[in-house]
Amino acid sequence: MRPLALCATLTILTPVVAVAQRWDVGPLRSPTPIPRDGLPPERAAFFTWLVVNSGKLPNNAYQRVQERLYTYVSQLAKDHAGAFPPTSDTAAFNLFRAAAQIGVPGADRVARALYAHPDRLPAPTPIPGFDLAFRPPLFALTSDDSTWGVCFPYYFMAAPGGRQTPANGISTELVVLSTLVAPDRSPAGSSQATIFIAAAPVADSLKHVTTWLKQFGVSPVTSPPESAAGSWFASPPAEPMRRLATIRRLPQRVLVIFYLGQPGTFETNRPHFFNLLATLRDGRCAA
Repeated sequence: MRPLALCATLTILTPVVAVAQRWDVGPLRSPTPIPRDGLPPERAAFFTWLVVNSGKLPNNAYQRVQERLYTYVSQLAKDHAGAFPPTSDTAAFNLFRAAAQIGVPGADRVARALYAHPDRLPAPTPIPGFDLAFRPPLFALTSDDSTWGVCFPYYFMAAPGGRQTPANGISTELVVLSTLVAPDRSPAGSSQATIFIAAAPVADSLKHVTTWLKQFGVSPVTSPPESAAGSWFASPPAEPMRRLATIRRLPQRVLVIFYLGQPGTFETNRPHFFNLLATLRDGRCAA
């Protein structure tokens, strides 16, 4: 998109009005195949392997282990139709405690909510640049200056990147969220879709938006998906990694929000992307 056209787009963007809603049950009805990820395929064997290798995992294994744990979280969420498990569910507690020990932000908060004596567990780890609160079944992620926030369910895998200054020189709050696991057409056979959020001061809107749209290789779409409001961008249809993006303006922040995924996973989990967008607001999210 040319700079003048993009500037015009940013000028006419209307402020976000968040509307609370239930999360779509469609993604919760999809199968959850165990990915072909090189880890032990059976659940019991995987956890035995994880215990044996605790503290000595190579750096290139952490992401695969986290994604496998959240494959089991996806199964759990689908078994409960998205509802939060009861505190009597020790398997759920052990699953989130393992995710917390392997370094998944927010998993410690879920484990505490599943334990009858949370004061006996370690205090939740702070998230630099953000406040991450958990009230089952939803997380509320808010920037530490309260300029924006989103809500998402306990079965999303969170990776808040804090406040960073990328090559464009703009202070930017970055968040990566991973959805439920679903079948895809990749060699692994299943994956999570990804929601990527980049938020920057309104004064830097043009440079901020231009940077991220270019980096993700998306172009304007003529008709918004599902009649959604706002400005929308998408990757070329022939590319294997599908990408959808939108720009949202709040009083103090402009956010570029991307949704990415493999064919199959992308379509299955897309309703949850729109559910998350509906929670966005300045300050604490609308659950």
